[in-house]
Amino acid sequence: MTRPTLANWMAPDHAFWSFRHVRELIPTAQVDPAATPRALPRDIKSEIGGLVVDFHEGPQAVVDFLGSTNTDSFTVVCGEDLVFEWLAPGVVDVEPHLIFSVTKSVTGMLVGALVQEGLIDVDAPVTKYVPEVAGSGFGDASVRNLLDMAVSYQFVEDYSPGPDIIAYRHSVGWYPAPLGALDLHDFIASREKQGEHGKAFRYLSPTTDLVGWVIEGASGLPYATALSKYIWSKIGTEAPAHITVDRQGSPRAAGGLSVIPRDMARFGMMIRDGGMGVIDPAFLADVYDNGNRAQWAAGDFKDLFPKGGYRSFCYKPGDDPDVVMGIGIHGQFLYVDRPRGVVVAKQSSWPMPDDDDMHLDSYRACRGVARALG
Repeated sequence: MTRPTLANWMAPDHAFWSFRHVRELIPTAQVDPAATPRALPRDIKSEIGGLVVDFHEGPQAVVDFLGSTNTDSFTVVCGEDLVFEWLAPGVVDVEPHLIFSVTKSVTGMLVGALVQEGLIDVDAPVTKYVPEVAGSGFGDASVRNLLDMAVSYQFVEDYSPGPDIIAYRHSVGWYPAPLGALDLHDFIASREKQGEHGKAFRYLSPTTDLVGWVIEGASGLPYATALSKYIWSKIGTEAPAHITVDRQGSPRAAGGLSVIPRDMARFGMMIRDGGMGVIDPAFLADVYDNGNRAQWAAGDFKDLFPKGGYRSFCYKPGDDPDVVMGIGIHGQFLYVDRPRGVVVAKQSSWPMPDDDDMHLDSYRACRGVARALG
């Protein structure tokens, strides 16, 4: 294999290696783990692999689906037990894997941790924590607007990639930066308003990066340090996580986190288990119970989950009660079914970034496993 470079690491023929070796390509900040990992007793139920699920191209066993769709790992926890662990050939379970926009759900929970510490008021204006964006399209937005992806500004989330995504990836350090390229904070502050905030769900990744900036302003800590202090070191993680940073050290809070599969599951267990004393209980209850249906119905993904919703960077598909999810491009998926006690963490290296049928198939696989276990 020709070693990937910063210029081509996201190309289809490099994804399988690159997504597990981000630290060798992009600067990162380390998120320190717990002193003592949360035990995950193994009670492997091999029949999960043979479970037949109706995917968009027809019924297929889970293990065949995983092996044919560029899945890298598939980790299932039921109660306190690790009940299924599937790894693609060449993947080992201690490699931190980029989870792309599942990072958004982590960022949302970090806000919940800072709410518990009395450091963030989600109803406050963004400018309370980041006055630097007062003259931008975010100047009259609230933190809650950001958390629910209900801010409207000039940006097109086109993974082809379109010109906005290219400029954005230059700013976050994911592509080689041409002379004069903006860093992340300047890129965010350069966005102009495009419509009224609070009216519709608009999936725009820089929104979450601004929340990363809010976290740093409110906590007085770098994002990676805050994540370690308030969540990662407290929920029994076993390995460091790593967040990509730009030329100024600003975090890619929207999609730059790499974690090992079991720690991705442990993070989901925290959400399932009421926050484990780490997340403000009212904040987490709000994730499960609230969300603006009108915003979702007017938004970008209304056809993906017709009964769905979105709250604090977590998806709510609406088919089963008390199920929340994180979804990332290239096939990342975190599925948390609170009533059944099931968490599924899926890491992948799809050659294409975004495909609605494939996202829905990941959902079907996770939902089918959870229902079978519950």
